[in-house]
Amino acid sequence: MLPNIQERYDSLSTKRRELLQRLETYSADMLSFKAGPDKWSATEAIEHLVVVEDNFLEQVKTNIPVSSLDPEKRSPKNYQIVLKVMRKDVVVDVPHESMEPRGQYSMTELVERWDAIRDKMRVLLEEIDVKRAQDMVYKHPYAGPLNMAETLAFIDVHFDNHARHMDVILARAE
Repeated sequence: MLPNIQERYDSLSTKRRELLQRLETYSADMLSFKAGPDKWSATEAIEHLVVVEDNFLEQVKTNIPVSSLDPEKRSPKNYQIVLKVMRKDVVVDVPHESMEPRGQYSMTELVERWDAIRDKMRVLLEEIDVKRAQDMVYKHPYAGPLNMAETLAFIDVHFDNHARHMDVILARAE
């Protein structure tokens, strides 16, 4: 795995492990607490993260062999806006309803699914070589096509954003 990609993957793995360890200390009732009818529970926030990474995995599996994404449609400006919005915890709508949690899974089921996604992600990331490091592998709905390093940076910031939201949710549940 390329060093910059390995670093991002390792960071994501560490953050995920630490978050799941924290969540293990809460009851199922607390994890399913919602501050309002249109608010997510911590379990639903985890489901959203799993769904997003699964979507990422599907796109990358398609685009690693030969990218079908047009680099001319990328928007570095929009990419920076997305990262800034996530870092500042600005609430935005989910870009597509397929990314919405359905609330149908237990935390155990979600963690098992996430484990499988991360295992497949690692295998795919190991396929990225220097020649293909700048290939477009993921299409963000607002930022457009991203290369692997940009995609992993987005996933990292996205993860942090939702981890902070889970902290707020769980503080209200107590």
